[in-house]
Amino acid sequence: MRVKLGIVVVGAPLAVVGFLVAGFVAPRASAHESPCHAAHTLTYYCRAVGPIATTIVPDESTSTTTATTVPQLILPDPTMTPGVLNRKVRQSTIKKTICKSGWTKTIRPPVRYTNALKVKQMILYGETGTPSDYEEDHFVPLELGGSPINPKNLWPEPHSQSRLSDPLETKLKRQVCAGLITLKNARAAIRAFKRTQG
Repeated sequence: MRVKLGIVVVGAPLAVVGFLVAGFVAPRASAHESPCHAAHTLTYYCRAVGPIATTIVPDESTSTTTATTVPQLILPDPTMTPGVLNRKVRQSTIKKTICKSGWTKTIRPPVRYTNALKVKQMILYGETGTPSDYEEDHFVPLELGGSPINPKNLWPEPHSQSRLSDPLETKLKRQVCAGLITLKNARAAIRAFKRTQG
């Protein structure tokens, strides 16, 4: 496993030009070692290996700097969140389902369900943040025919990541409905994106 720590100077006066980069490399996991660590029989703690950036921002009132830490990416674990499809959505049914205006509202799970599941899955994912900073995201989106309530299609995603993936989900659905790409290819694209970008 490798983790990099980067420190960047932001907003410094033009007279001060430079940046600091500090790196920490943890020992690489062996080929047979899992990225998830079993805590007990059915609980796994998994962390994405990604950059952790620390930004140094000058405090003009005291001429000092303060550091803020940006959390690493939280990626969907392939074992806990492999993605599950809605059997009602196929290429032949898209006009009656995902391409029909307002259809996803009819199948979206209630907030009480997703909030309760989010708290449980945050523990499984080893997340200790505030639940309100996360959304219970569909790995295969509803608008691309993902299962609405199956826990294997849901995972706790930070809002900072969902702001990047949500527009892509909408774009892919529009392309499917316009006949520009197939439903199968759209699903493959969003899976690949979320596996690497969250």
